[in-house]
Amino acid sequence: MHIYSVLIIGGGPAGLALAARLHEHTPSATFTDDEHQRYHWLRKHGARIPIKNYRTNVDSLPTPPSTLGSSDCGCDTKAKSGLNEIDMLVLDADGEDWMTRWKRLFTCFGITHLRSPMFFHIDPADRDGLLRYTYERGREGDLLALPGCAGKEVSKHHKKKKMGRVRAKVSQSGPDVDERDRKDYFTPVTDLFERHCESVVERYGLKKGILRQERVVGIEYDWLGVFREEEGGSDDGGEDEEDERKVFRVTTDKGVRYAHVVVLAIGPGNAPTIPQVIGLPTPSSSHEGYSHAMHLKRFPPPHVEAKIRNHAPTNILIVGGGLTSIQLADLAIKRGVSKVWLLMRGSVKVKYFDIDLDWVGKFRNFNQAAFWSADSDEERLQMYLHARNGGSITPRYRKILNEHVATGKISLHTHMTLYSVQYDTDTQTWVPVTTTPPISLSPIDFIVFATGVQSDIEKLSFLDHIRDKYPIEYVGGLPCLNDDLMWNDEVPLFFNGRFAGLRLGPGAPNLVGCRIGAERIAWNVKDALNRVSRGDSEVENGAPDDDKLTEFAAGRRNRFDSLVEVSDP
Repeated sequence: MHIYSVLIIGGGPAGLALAARLHEHTPSATFTDDEHQRYHWLRKHGARIPIKNYRTNVDSLPTPPSTLGSSDCGCDTKAKSGLNEIDMLVLDADGEDWMTRWKRLFTCFGITHLRSPMFFHIDPADRDGLLRYTYERGREGDLLALPGCAGKEVSKHHKKKKMGRVRAKVSQSGPDVDERDRKDYFTPVTDLFERHCESVVERYGLKKGILRQERVVGIEYDWLGVFREEEGGSDDGGEDEEDERKVFRVTTDKGVRYAHVVVLAIGPGNAPTIPQVIGLPTPSSSHEGYSHAMHLKRFPPPHVEAKIRNHAPTNILIVGGGLTSIQLADLAIKRGVSKVWLLMRGSVKVKYFDIDLDWVGKFRNFNQAAFWSADSDEERLQMYLHARNGGSITPRYRKILNEHVATGKISLHTHMTLYSVQYDTDTQTWVPVTTTPPISLSPIDFIVFATGVQSDIEKLSFLDHIRDKYPIEYVGGLPCLNDDLMWNDEVPLFFNGRFAGLRLGPGAPNLVGCRIGAERIAWNVKDALNRVSRGDSEVENGAPDDDKLTEFAAGRRNRFDSLVEVSDP
């Protein structure tokens, strides 16, 4: 029975960001250059920092951090600022390569550029890692500028003059921008971002069989002795000390895995959302006439491509008002579809990013502080939903949409819903198709639902055991995790990405949320594995003496709290 130290579920950006962070000694993706330099200095000279004993007033040198070796529990880590040697396993349902699903969808949708700015990436070693990689490879031409995104920096003199020479507090209307950071407001081409991710995988040695294609069907957390008995137990009838520890048992479609710490780093996790439409076959059955955008493997589908080759008129209906719907509509036109009918439940919302710039830029700390200071998770959820505000498109794709509408290639209909459809198997078309309010549509060859995916933790069946045995509260389908992004103080089940939205903020589903979440989880994973190494049965915040002395020297957390349980030399 091999027990992994950390088991990560999900091989996408959130999983990769955490795996890389757990192998990084001196993280600086969320720190300043001065802080990063101090990490390097502490790593080299930290063992020689004198610590004064307040009782004896004598300086003494701390013991060098000890190495926690491998044991029967499978824990293999080092008590340092990073976890450089860790017994880790990553499970992904889509493939044995990192970001398999990400790459498939980007290729299928024909997405050429990311929507995120340059400082959104998964590299834990450098906050400007993606920008540095771009210049190192001489690929500055692969960056797409976002004109007008950051606005124009206005001097204080001009602001005061505009206020009528009133010497009062300067109005801060709109997000502040430092012109020195304008280079960050570019978006990279898809290939550039993927190459950067591959360089991160190579740097941390994350290709050596660490990721396996397995679909998780169940997660349990119980005493190791209980699992041993269920698996057959030992013949000697003796009681093993290891049996007094709790571990996770993760059941997949290919076997059973055990781990001390599990991290759920998946996307929405739930089935794609398809609205109820009269006459539409159930979503569980495959149908050649329609598909959700997340299930597309080929676009347009084969029977539509055949009509295009025969120069027959083709019509595709796309339901949805987000960026994916416009990207698919543009791709369909480029690949020969005669006309695309685009239905949106609301109006066209134009934003550079999924969330407002106030939550994206380097000056997002004000909103983040307000989010973290909220009185309840219900209040945080409202801030989360308000900042994301449903589907939106970028100014670039708004221009593309206007051009297609002007030429008649796309017929755009806002504030409209799909009411009923009927499929003709002889012609392989949907006819008639009715909407609310009604409009006249041509026979539709294929329907795409770009209606997003709802996140609801209570609908994830593989968490049934955890929810039943260790119940917690949920708000808006998101779990009310503790401040360490953990299920609760007793269960070291961590969350990174979308399901950590009530703790990370509106950027949780994006790359910035993946990186910040990885940083917060990494320190707590380290503490959890330290407790396993010491054989502690209770979950408590803390670290061994050697780690506490390092935390004191680094100024991490409360410096005096770091010395509470440090024994006298």
